[in-house]
Amino acid sequence: MNYSPDRAALSLRNKVGYSSKLISIEISNSQGKRYGEGDINPLIVHSAWTHTIDRVARGKGTQSSPQIQTKDGETIWFGEMPALGEHQSIATLGRDKSEMAAFLLMPLLLPEDNGGAHGGHLRIVMSHHSYFDPAVKQRIEDQILGRHQFTRNGREVDVIVDSVELVPEGVGAYWLASELNQLKSGYTLSIEIGYRTVEVWLLDDAGEPIKGEPIQFGVFNLASAISSDDEVRTALLGTTDTPKTVKDTQIAIALKQGKIAKIKDQQWEAIKTRHLERWKDDVIGMIFSQHEAILTQAEQILFSGGGAMLLRERLLKANPNFWVDSDAQTASVRGSYYHFLSLA
Repeated sequence: MNYSPDRAALSLRNKVGYSSKLISIEISNSQGKRYGEGDINPLIVHSAWTHTIDRVARGKGTQSSPQIQTKDGETIWFGEMPALGEHQSIATLGRDKSEMAAFLLMPLLLPEDNGGAHGGHLRIVMSHHSYFDPAVKQRIEDQILGRHQFTRNGREVDVIVDSVELVPEGVGAYWLASELNQLKSGYTLSIEIGYRTVEVWLLDDAGEPIKGEPIQFGVFNLASAISSDDEVRTALLGTTDTPKTVKDTQIAIALKQGKIAKIKDQQWEAIKTRHLERWKDDVIGMIFSQHEAILTQAEQILFSGGGAMLLRERLLKANPNFWVDSDAQTASVRGSYYHFLSLA
C-alpha cells in the first residue's frame, strides 16, 4: 500500500492567500508526537498499529488510539490498545521511519487542521536522527509534501502540507530550554532518550548542531530488564519455568500508566524503583564513557524524551548541570514548535 500524498495539490499553494498552520511532529519507534498552533496539549500516539479486521472491528478509535480509514478503504488502528495485542511497528518491519513518514503522520493529523484561517495548509517541522543525511531529507519531503486525505475516527482530514522543515531529533529540548530561560552560556549536550535509541547532539553557543549520533540504548533496555525479572514473570505468567515471555511493550505501557494488571501498586513501585536506579546508573555511565571528549566542551546537559521523563528526579539529583523539563516526554516537540514560531 502506498501512503504517499497527492503531490498535484502542491500547485494550489501559490494560488491561495493562506498562511500555513505550523505543526511540530515527531515520529519514532515507540510514539508519535504533535504540538502545533491551536493545540492546548501535545498529542501522543503509540507507534504501533494493526490491520487485523476482527481486532479493528472490536476496537474503538480515540484521540490517542485513532482508527484511520484511507482513501482506498483500508482501516488501520494505531495506538496503545493495538500495541497490547499482535501488532506491527517500525521495529517489527525493520524499516527506518523516514521510509514510512506519510503513514506515521496520519494519526497525528486532526480534522481541526482542515479549512479555517489557514485553508487546510500546513507547515510541518519534523525531527529525524539522520539530520545530516540529504537522502533522509529527500525521502521525508517526497512523502510529506502535498495533499493528505483520510478519515480519523470517522471524521474527514483533508490538508495540504506546503513545506517540511527537518530538525535533529531531540534538539527541540534545547530550544525549549532557551524559551524558558534555562540555558547556560557555552556549548550544550542535548540527549533524547527514546524507546530504542538515545540521540546525542553537541550544540554550539548559537544552538547550531555540531555533531550527533544515535546510540542503540533506550527505554527498551529498561523494559526488557523488567520483563525478565523473576518477580514480574511469576506475577504475570504464574511461573518462571516457562518459555513464555512478558512483552516489553506491555512493560513500556505500564511504565507510562503507573500500573500493571496482576501486580499490586506497592509491589509495582518497588520493582520500578529497583530497575530505575540501575538504569539511571547505566544511562549516566553510557554518557560519560562514550562521550568523554564531548563532555569537556559542554557547559550543560539537557535530557528529553520518555526515558528522561522516567528518570527526571533521579537525573536532577545526580548532577547540577543536568536539566530535564517537567514534561520531558514532549520537550523536544514543543521546543521545535516555539523555535519555528519565533522565526515566522
